[in-house]
Amino acid sequence: MLRCGFILCWLTIASLLSAEAQSISDAPPNFVIIYSDDQRYDALGCRTSDTAITPTLDSLCASGMYFENAFVTLSICSPSRAALLTGRYGSANGVTTFGKARLNEGERTFAQLLRDQGYQTGLVGKWHLADSPTSLGFNYARYFFSNGSWYNRTVIEEGEEKVAEGFIEDYNARQAIKFLESTVDQQDPYLLFYCPQLPHLDNHFNWDVTEETLARYEERTIKLPQNWPDEKLEGKPEYLLTERHRQKALSYGYQNPDTLLYQTQRYYAAITEMDAAMGRMLNKVSQLPNADNTYIIFMSDNGWFIGDHLFTSKVLAYEESIRVPLIISGPGIEPGTNQDLVLNIDIFPTLLAMLGEDSPPQLHGVSLLPALTEEEWPEKRAHIYYEAPTPQLGSQPLAAIRTDRYKYIETYDEADTTQVVFQELYDLQEDPYELNNLAVDQTHNHLVQQLKRTLQQEQQNYQ
Repeated sequence: MLRCGFILCWLTIASLLSAEAQSISDAPPNFVIIYSDDQRYDALGCRTSDTAITPTLDSLCASGMYFENAFVTLSICSPSRAALLTGRYGSANGVTTFGKARLNEGERTFAQLLRDQGYQTGLVGKWHLADSPTSLGFNYARYFFSNGSWYNRTVIEEGEEKVAEGFIEDYNARQAIKFLESTVDQQDPYLLFYCPQLPHLDNHFNWDVTEETLARYEERTIKLPQNWPDEKLEGKPEYLLTERHRQKALSYGYQNPDTLLYQTQRYYAAITEMDAAMGRMLNKVSQLPNADNTYIIFMSDNGWFIGDHLFTSKVLAYEESIRVPLIISGPGIEPGTNQDLVLNIDIFPTLLAMLGEDSPPQLHGVSLLPALTEEEWPEKRAHIYYEAPTPQLGSQPLAAIRTDRYKYIETYDEADTTQVVFQELYDLQEDPYELNNLAVDQTHNHLVQQLKRTLQQEQQNYQ
């Protein structure tokens, strides 16, 4: 593994990548990275075949590796995207809140690294950082900032604002196809970062799906969450009863089972519409001359509460918020399901491994290539660390450790984040819906202290 200063290390890798990649293959691989918005881990057909209608994702799942236990480091738009792009936690890369947040000076993205090696790099869809796509490595950019209307959306094409007539996902697919077609003429390897807006709510807090799509769900069995309504939130921080996650859910009518089921139906329908447009883009990928040398990575920026604990939104450290789908397909990857604990920051080092390179020590993620090729995996995790240090969308500062069985959560005082004001411990094997907080029982104090030490060590590692 290379050891060097941050900037010098990137320059060293940049000088070596081309030669190393050529020694592995005469043609460097292409990468398509898809990052959907607010799609929880169980919201795709190959995960819940009787509920979600996602033929494109199901096909991708059937041809690649599905990661059952994939998570994000911070469950909200900008921090999640910054973590993916840099392979580093937000507390280190500078982005811990959503909006016009900017990466710290000196941070590098996988797009910059690949662009420097002659890759054609394209961004299509949602962008949610103050840094411009061009400054972070994309030489083709057709995007929109944050969220908004699903129709007739204002978009930015090469720095100029335009109105994209019609459905935003149709626009995304068209622009991605244009980029893909351009790479054929230039005969360079490519990276496409494809970022749907859906299934994120529109600017009117609605899933603006068509009646035609909604009708496809009329005969589907959609059930209420196992942890609905959880009205009293026993064993959870008291502030959650009155803050945004609960109050927004009540304003949406989620306390009414019929309303909640109808809105859940609309959420799934939004994913179906996203899936259809994405399918057209992936069909173009399959038609390109180098299709058999292309890796496709599908993930979501965060999960979504839709009535779970009678909540809406994200950020909080419960499963429905922090757990996301992850599928990777491509050359040498056999179809299967993996149970290991993985994170969005693992994508960057995985790309490097696919190019035959070790990760620099500055990256916090680990390569998933051993899990994809059934090799020994010395960096396999015993736990993941989750951080949400900046209050947002009604949350107080919090952090968590999640093992294959237990989850430990600390909530902090907003005025002094060194002060723990609430602890939670869940046995996910016995209590997968996180209803019984074991931290209130002194018999579990030894486990609480053990996980607390692990959390403190992780905080020191990444701050």
